[in-house]
Amino acid sequence: MSDELDRKIENILISAISDGFNRALNTLEDAGAINREEMRKEYKGVGSKYYDMVSEQFEYTAQYAKETIRELIEEESSKQ
Repeated sequence: MSDELDRKIENILISAISDGFNRALNTLEDAGAINREEMRKEYKGVGSKYYDMVSEQFEYTAQYAKETIRELIEEESSKQ
């Protein structure tokens, strides 16, 4: 599998994971389960403490999942 396809898969996964994370946080906050006031002080985009911590985990998860997707693609391709 090409490096370009790997990057595309990782980018799709990071976007999906990030979207799910943000939606979950908003839902929990709306339900009163969490208060993100303190977190917002250090979650302000690239370079901020919490943002970078969370982004690192998105990237790690995407790399891990990419391997599984790659195996699935290769398995399906070999059947044809």
